[in-house]
Amino acid sequence: MLDISQATNMLTSLGVSSSMAAKAAERTAQNNAGADPVTFLKELQTTLEQLSAEAAQGKATGTGTEGATTVAAQTKPYQSTAALYSTKDAADTGTTEAAVKAPFSNLEEFRAWERGLGDTFAEDYEVPDYVRMTAMSLSGGDQEVVGRYMFFKNHPEFAADYEAIRSGKLSQFPTDGSTLVKSDLTAMPSETASFYKKNPDMLLAAEGFNMDPTLAKMRTDGTVATPEGVNPSEWLMSNKWTADGVVPQDNRLVLAQAPYIGLDGKGADTYRLTTYDSATNSIINFDGTAYDPVTGEARA
Repeated sequence: MLDISQATNMLTSLGVSSSMAAKAAERTAQNNAGADPVTFLKELQTTLEQLSAEAAQGKATGTGTEGATTVAAQTKPYQSTAALYSTKDAADTGTTEAAVKAPFSNLEEFRAWERGLGDTFAEDYEVPDYVRMTAMSLSGGDQEVVGRYMFFKNHPEFAADYEAIRSGKLSQFPTDGSTLVKSDLTAMPSETASFYKKNPDMLLAAEGFNMDPTLAKMRTDGTVATPEGVNPSEWLMSNKWTADGVVPQDNRLVLAQAPYIGLDGKGADTYRLTTYDSATNSIINFDGTAYDPVTGEARA
């Protein structure tokens, strides 16, 4: 069986509220002790749907304490943020300019901007993908402020959108998790790829548990079996499907290093992220510039 905290974290990353995620993970674990990972995932989804239905009924009758939350795919189409960038004199200069400007130019201005954000969310608010991806940083307090500053500095269009949704408006960006996909659907069997295109939540669940999505689907369908005496979870995390057969692969490492390419495989430029260099104690931006992790200033 998979770890409860791992299941909870995976659900919250999909936009499920922390309390709902914890309830779903705990109930699934109680009712499915000893289940293999694929069965656990299926039961987790079923339990979440049940809890969401209960919450929705309670909300409708005025007896519930939490609104319905699901991880089902929404109707908003996939959109790479690259579409929001306009080419300026590209033929002559080869340069591009962001169509939206960040409402701050340094860390202190960012702090002031962040303090001024509203706390009003639309009743039908749906969590945008970029918020799911940065959920830990957004709730990390002052110790994560430089990370938030760098993220919104690199994505001014998200800063504008986030300011709007904190004032009761709906996000203009995908909310179905489609931009958070790391797996290449073209490398999967066509039937599997078609299934995941219609069920991105299941694909993100497999990735969230560091499983090879194709093998996870095959286990669900009963078309592949775990070798005798091998832990199913470890097997799914340590192997991948190929057209020539199952081969070893550390899916934990591969998925940790993989970019967010999206459902259509064309979104590698959607998120411009930073990395931390422990050797120099620097935040390395996507363009290679090093920044001080405390002041957020570019290093000389």
